[in-house]
Amino acid sequence: MEACLRLYDRYFDDVYRYVLFRVGNRWDTEDLVSDIFRKVMEYTSKQGVIPEHERSWLFTIAHHRVIDHYRQKTEKAYGTDPEAAGMDAEHIPELFQAASVRNDCLQEALQQLKQEDRQMVQLKYMMGFTYQEMSAILGRTEEWMRNRVHRIRKKLAGEIAACMEEGV
Repeated sequence: MEACLRLYDRYFDDVYRYVLFRVGNRWDTEDLVSDIFRKVMEYTSKQGVIPEHERSWLFTIAHHRVIDHYRQKTEKAYGTDPEAAGMDAEHIPELFQAASVRNDCLQEALQQLKQEDRQMVQLKYMMGFTYQEMSAILGRTEEWMRNRVHRIRKKLAGEIAACMEEGV
């Protein structure tokens, strides 16, 4: 039980931000984060220990819980696909408080990415995960992760540069 509390204290904020970024609203986020830590407690009560790579283990649980959330969700806001309408990224302005053109361009470029690519950007640059941890969470090889993140970074840089030239 003490190990669960330590894990909760250490990673709650990170898990909350991760889920909020993926889900886009605070109500679902609070439910999902509670469920994630409930699953952690159930596992540790059965197994008696927390796995060695606790951070990537915890975020793997969070990743799968968010996927389950989208699979179970049957209603769509206003009859549209939330992902296609960009609704899952509606809270991004909270993450980028500065009102500069560069941040506006970054926000626009992030919304243009596929959901999986946005997730990789979040894990790498907003949460500070290593490629090894990302690999464990997303079930991809480290080499694939490195190559994909490099391509995403180049794509974002090009889109931000084009946006800034337009003066958006």
